Amino acid sequence: MMKRMLAWFLIIAMALPCFAGAEEAATLSLEPLVLETPAPAADEQAEPAGITAEDGGIELGGSSVHYPRLTGLGDETLEAAVNELIQSRLGVADYLNRVALLMSDPTGLTVTYDAQMLGDVFTCVMQASGAVVNSRPTHVWTAVNIDLTDGHAIGWDDLFTRPQEALEAIGAYLDESVAPELSAHLSAGSLAPLPEHFGLSSYGLTLLYPIEQLSTLADRAGAVTILWSEIQEHLNLEEGSILDRIGAAENLSFPEDALAALTETLAEGSVPGIPAAIGQSVRELTDAYGLQIDPDLYEGGRMFLPDDHAFRQVWLLTDALTERWDTSVVQGLRADRLNLLGLRTGLTTRDEYVAALGDPESSLAVNEDRAINWRIVPGTSDYYTIGSYRLRLHVDEEGVLRSVFITQ
Repeated sequence: MMKRMLAWFLIIAMALPCFAGAEEAATLSLEPLVLETPAPAADEQAEPAGITAEDGGIELGGSSVHYPRLTGLGDETLEAAVNELIQSRLGVADYLNRVALLMSDPTGLTVTYDAQMLGDVFTCVMQASGAVVNSRPTHVWTAVNIDLTDGHAIGWDDLFTRPQEALEAIGAYLDESVAPELSAHLSAGSLAPLPEHFGLSSYGLTLLYPIEQLSTLADRAGAVTILWSEIQEHLNLEEGSILDRIGAAENLSFPEDALAALTETLAEGSVPGIPAAIGQSVRELTDAYGLQIDPDLYEGGRMFLPDDHAFRQVWLLTDALTERWDTSVVQGLRADRLNLLGLRTGLTTRDEYVAALGDPESSLAVNEDRAINWRIVPGTSDYYTIGSYRLRLHVDEEGVLRSVFITQ
């Protein structure tokens, strides 16, 4: 008992400087993420030069807990309330207290987070793995989404015009579109009821489930990303709304110079929301995410389907190796679910993207035999050059976009 009390006091002593913002804190300090804000108009009160998301936390005895702390909001009361909300919703205090009990536990605890500033909206998804509750390894999601104009936690009422109808539609979508895929990559679980925690991005909503409700084959808590285009009719996209401010509307229609915008967005050979890039090691990605199913051959290469919610109906394309892929790299990405700058699979028509992007450089009719070889539906593929890469837009026989490829 005495050892545990001493350990607890040690944890608190090390964590307190993080809360106080002292220069010499017992934390692992990462480079702060500086989030620039627009310059104010001449008749407006000056805003802070930028908001900084500083990394706080501790590393001790093989365990680590990290969490974000915002500074530079320009209002001390608001800043304090926001940081209190972040720590409360993410469960930071519980994790810090847990570390005190794990100094001699070989399982340990690792807590990391992914934080983003989307306009004046802060969103953070945290995951804890290891001895979260007891010595048995597990995995837990927590998340927080905050409107920094007033510091309130964002809920369903902020996202949808008629929240109850929207939640019913999400439930139907999960039942009809997601549930049939569960047996392929989830060990057990249920998609209903909707989880308490969720993450936001400009392209979609990610539902973060408790592991006892939904778990993957890798014994991780399950997650499901729903693209805004898949529930578009329920979204509150009014000017000044949360979704408007995080850029969701920009991904639902083509911008004025759509080809230039796509070229800029895809310049690094990656697609927003998909954590993979052309040229990246296939081994690195499979080690990080695992695979839902064995790699599948197609005409000209091999398709890899990583075991992560971001890769639902998204494949890594590489060469047609027969046994090993240790030295193979990603040669392309294929998305059958995409919501990017007006390209909305299942919704956007060929006429719409040709009007926005211009006539394709080349087109190819895909008959049934070739469609089988390429693992796509019969239809037409159109090709565009985007910087150093090639964009292939494939529509079905009705002219509706079904697959988007970006390749070398």
